[in-house]
Amino acid sequence: MPVNPDMLPTRYSLIERARSHNDSKTWEDLLDYYESFIAKILLRMGFRGMDLEDVRQQVSLKLWQGLKSYQRDAGRARFRNWLSTLIRNAAINWINAQRKVGREFMLQSDEFERIATEGPEMEQLIEQEWQRHVVTLAVENLKQVFSGKALEVFALSLEGESTDSIAAILDLRKESVYVLRTRVKARVRQEIARLQLELEGGRHE
Repeated sequence: MPVNPDMLPTRYSLIERARSHNDSKTWEDLLDYYESFIAKILLRMGFRGMDLEDVRQQVSLKLWQGLKSYQRDAGRARFRNWLSTLIRNAAINWINAQRKVGREFMLQSDEFERIATEGPEMEQLIEQEWQRHVVTLAVENLKQVFSGKALEVFALSLEGESTDSIAAILDLRKESVYVLRTRVKARVRQEIARLQLELEGGRHE
């Protein structure tokens, strides 16, 4: 069910409540926001099928355990940086454990060793997926704000469709396409800014 963006708690307060380990509902809410991001990173690393699920569960366990000692420092790393390190370490530990017991597994990528390092490749991967993740969340949150074809116009524009093409596909006047696209784009930018603060551990006033 879509969530009213104006009623969402800040992600910082959500993280803080989840740290207590006493609120299962808060923990579920936290996973709702981060599980798809975690899965996308693991997919990009090359994990598939049950191997991906195994590593994802390990990440969730480490997240649960690590939150209690996590300390937000506004002047240093953001929550996503901390989470990204946790994902990378969990993935490497899982692979080492499989090798130790002689279990065969196959990564759908020959670049794991490179992107699983502290180098720029991993940082770039995290940044790319994070931006996509936040945009997806922003659009999802705004589904109850915009009615009609407004979000369809925006989605098609993101796919690179021209104004003429969008007008033809959705049976709209070009002027309507301009208006709807501009209106949705402005609201999406606001929502992305809000989510960036909340999901990275900042406060939203």
